[in-house]
Amino acid sequence: MQTIEKWKRYELTLPGPTGGNPFRDVQLTAIFDHNNHPITVDGFYDGNGIYKVRYMPEVEGDYTVTTYSNVSELDGITDEFNVTSAQENNHGPVRVSGKTHFAYADGTGYIPFGTTAYAWTVQPKEVQEQTLETLKENKFNKIRMLVFPKSYDYNTNEPAIYPFEGAPKVKRGGTDWIFDASDTGFDFTRPVPEYFQNLENNIERLDKLGVEADLILFSPYDRWGFARMGMENNLQYLKYIIARLASYKNAWWALANEYDLMDLVGQIPLKDWDRIGQFVHEKDPSQHLESIHNFYDPPQHKDTIKNWYDHTKPWITHLSVQSDNVFLVPKWIEEYQKPVVDDECRYEGNIEFGWGDNTAHGMMDNFWRVILRGGGCSHGETYIDKPNTDRPIWWAHGGKLYGESQKKINFLYDLLKDNGFTWVKPQATSGPTWELAAGSTPDEKKWLVYFGDNQPEFELFSFLPDGKKYSAKLINAWDETIEDFDGEITNNEKFHLPRRPYQAMLLTEE
Repeated sequence: MQTIEKWKRYELTLPGPTGGNPFRDVQLTAIFDHNNHPITVDGFYDGNGIYKVRYMPEVEGDYTVTTYSNVSELDGITDEFNVTSAQENNHGPVRVSGKTHFAYADGTGYIPFGTTAYAWTVQPKEVQEQTLETLKENKFNKIRMLVFPKSYDYNTNEPAIYPFEGAPKVKRGGTDWIFDASDTGFDFTRPVPEYFQNLENNIERLDKLGVEADLILFSPYDRWGFARMGMENNLQYLKYIIARLASYKNAWWALANEYDLMDLVGQIPLKDWDRIGQFVHEKDPSQHLESIHNFYDPPQHKDTIKNWYDHTKPWITHLSVQSDNVFLVPKWIEEYQKPVVDDECRYEGNIEFGWGDNTAHGMMDNFWRVILRGGGCSHGETYIDKPNTDRPIWWAHGGKLYGESQKKINFLYDLLKDNGFTWVKPQATSGPTWELAAGSTPDEKKWLVYFGDNQPEFELFSFLPDGKKYSAKLINAWDETIEDFDGEITNNEKFHLPRRPYQAMLLTEE
């Protein structure tokens, strides 16, 4: 009997018909049964007469598999396998834990330290390899990435391969997102298996690096028509990609990037997102994390969340927001009772857009403030070497990082991990210390308090519990230094600090 490690992938491969349109004409499902608990899973056509069914088992023991199809040669096929315990570095998929934070399925803590490389999997092979090497060198444990190619400024090259059969009939510019999609040159009923094979191979390689793949299923950055396929084709595409990828334990579903912008440019109307979100939830046998991301234009949205999707919907597991209002993360956690990830809080870079010209200090500062207020955070980098550059830009293409903030983010990641922060409990979220970012371990034995660019010389941590005393270490977030602090910290005595920017204090209960 075949053995599969818990949370790894079982795959059944079957020969089948090639005539007609196998992607639409052939229906294939399989029932996986363990101790009389059946689960129905969709299969998919992988090209060249090959059909596959994949599943990620989450319980140890024996399983049986039975296929069902409208094609006789694929119907009634049976198999069995045994699921063994997970090995040391296999913690399973990331789940919501305790309503407002995350953990791996085995209980190991997980705090999202994300980055962004939207279209890295459609770049030349050498750029894809360099992206994986860059991730290996850093501590990011999540990457935001598109399923489809990206069309935008600095994203005008055509991909070597498209997700659907065909080729564009009209050549459009990077931001030519509004057009008649009645005849694009693509057959949306016929995915190109090689395109999705490359995607899933990269997702597998991310998993080996300990990186979650936050897959953006739709986006407005489209000049080919992939954002204008219509509801029927959208649902069929979702069925296909879920059948292919739901067995990858590090897959997350981001329904859209800037979903409301897609409505503004006439792609997917707002009313369709409930159906899309429900469909993904219903079709995914492994119930991966699911989110949807908002457009953010500060003159319109700085003081409102009216354009946000209704994150209280049961199929939405967590908030994926675009905002530089990093002070509000605890408020959103409390209001929604779900984890919050600020996935776009301005990128480090030097391009002409406000979302992409933050300093390394600013990117680092936002990360500390979001993480210590109980959220997850995502990095991005948008450095160019010259106008209209052909050099890959991390935010879109992956490749190399040229900035400094990732080094400081690595430092924060290690600091939390080394001091038992399995998740961060936000502290001091209101009152006279509003300018600080403070968080503790769940048991409140350790606290990390960040001053940012504030430079108090005499400080009072009035938010600490009564009667507790703490030893302290003085941290410089930018210089990445840790030194002992002379003196005890309580909630009723002021203490003296050197005046420097980007300091923090790590407190340990005595």
